[in-house]
Amino acid sequence: MDKNKEKALKEELSQHFLGSHQRLTVLSKMILAVLQMSSVNYSKLALVLNPLVKVSSNFKRIQRFMRYYSFCERRFIQWVWRQYAAKKDKLDLSMDRTNWKFGKFNINILTIGIAWNGTAIPLIWMLLDKRGQSNQQERICILLRLLSYLSKQEREKIGYLLMDREFAAQDWLSYLKSRGIHFLIRIRKDAKVRKLGKAKEVKAYSMFQCQRFQAKYKVRVLFGHRLFIGGQQLSKDEYLILVSDVKLHKATEKYALRWGIEVFFGACKTRGFNFEDTHLNKMERINTLMFILAIAFIWALKIGEFLLENGHQIPLKKLKNRTAKLFSIFRIGLDYIRHKLLNHLDFEQDILRLSCT
Repeated sequence: MDKNKEKALKEELSQHFLGSHQRLTVLSKMILAVLQMSSVNYSKLALVLNPLVKVSSNFKRIQRFMRYYSFCERRFIQWVWRQYAAKKDKLDLSMDRTNWKFGKFNINILTIGIAWNGTAIPLIWMLLDKRGQSNQQERICILLRLLSYLSKQEREKIGYLLMDREFAAQDWLSYLKSRGIHFLIRIRKDAKVRKLGKAKEVKAYSMFQCQRFQAKYKVRVLFGHRLFIGGQQLSKDEYLILVSDVKLHKATEKYALRWGIEVFFGACKTRGFNFEDTHLNKMERINTLMFILAIAFIWALKIGEFLLENGHQIPLKKLKNRTAKLFSIFRIGLDYIRHKLLNHLDFEQDILRLSCT
């Protein structure tokens, strides 16, 4: 791997993250290796980490780095926030999980990210030592950690917290309201709803036997809260029903932003870095790996955005009833970086796009 690229990347990272000279050197090598190989597998990364030494030596160096390196969560969040908060008056956040199994070991990552340009920018994550849904304590913990790293002015930039059906729970909504966090959340179609002052409850889907989204102007009581509700029937058995603590304005457009966090998870997995290739089963090392992937993802996305701003066009593919983009913005950036790395081309100017300026 080109030492000039490593040096330029290391100089950029040293402006934002802590670490000794040696640790930042290996961090730079790891990010470049992950981008070049589109994998997190140690055996693959060892092939390109340092071509001047044995592959076995690279493998051991990766192991040592992952065992001892600990990134600063505060610095990472502040680095991300500075880059994106200045571009919008409000930032909508998404919360979701991704999970899979390596043997008997569960990898379950609860994440909050900034909804951005069809994807999500990872801000903070928590590894859950179990399968299945997060609980109230875990959700409060990750949100509190995030808020503790933001100033009052930065917290006021938060628009909505966008969430799927997993997060529709009375205690969780109570907590969000107590913190002044506006939310937009999809609920299950059979959630019980009633009018104010009425005892009779109905299933939510019975209110929305229509194919166009309809927002109710008056609040309804559900999950023990007075909430605004809207919905539509998508198919015979599928409904989109949304609730919020504020009036539903362009609710479907806003909620569609939630899908971006799924796009990010896909980029970490088979559509990008093949996170599922990892054989790690120690939480702290998976946490560090997630940090490396987050930086690599943000860099690739920034490159993709720059290319589009300068005339690059995403090819389209024809589907049955519509056309769709063949590649994501992230994928355009990733392929661009990989092309330059694999062909030993200069891209020091592209490294500067990691900067906040």
